[in-house]
Amino acid sequence: MIELEQVTKLFGARSAVLELNLRVERGDIFGLLGHNGAGKSTAIGMMLGQVWPTSGTIRVCGHEVVRERRLALAKVGAIFETPVFYDYLSGFRNLQILSQYSAPTSALRIREVIAWVGLEGRERSRVKTYSHGMRARLAIAQALLPNPELLILDEPSDGLDPEGIHEVRQTIRRLHRELGLTILLSSHLLNEVEQLCTRIGILQQGRKVFESSLEDVRQLGR
Repeated sequence: MIELEQVTKLFGARSAVLELNLRVERGDIFGLLGHNGAGKSTAIGMMLGQVWPTSGTIRVCGHEVVRERRLALAKVGAIFETPVFYDYLSGFRNLQILSQYSAPTSALRIREVIAWVGLEGRERSRVKTYSHGMRARLAIAQALLPNPELLILDEPSDGLDPEGIHEVRQTIRRLHRELGLTILLSSHLLNEVEQLCTRIGILQQGRKVFESSLEDVRQLGR
């Protein structure tokens, strides 16, 4: 679903990502782990065609992102950077408006994604009344609108309290289990990726320094 080969991104003389090789298979929940500034968001930005690589090849859903961005991202939903909503409008109305940036979406589909993220009963409430966890789930709902096969989430639990983190974690598990989505998420929280992911990769100063399945990591710890 995602394949990076020798990908480097330079900003002037500074390397944000350096010779990164990464592979996410269909059905994975892949955790990209690293401290702030490790290169996680830059790597995700390149996967989504919002940051151009200096060198290397990036394929998403079998298509090269640089040459075939529309085809590569046709079945991809994403949260990249901090989601922005209209606080004075309802969650439902926000999804209606935001869907217009990609393709018109039916009211039925909007109700479906609201149900998937557990916001039924609050979809007509103004977003300014939502908790941080509810806002995070609304962002996931927005990413689900195009009916994706691959979900890319950049720090989905960032800034949430423990209850909000739990809500988002449960939502991600359900989407993987019941919709069969392949999911890549970045985080600086080891506990989060340990509880959610099937595979992890660790970035440090733009380089991948470790990659393994969670099962192998647990075996090493025994």
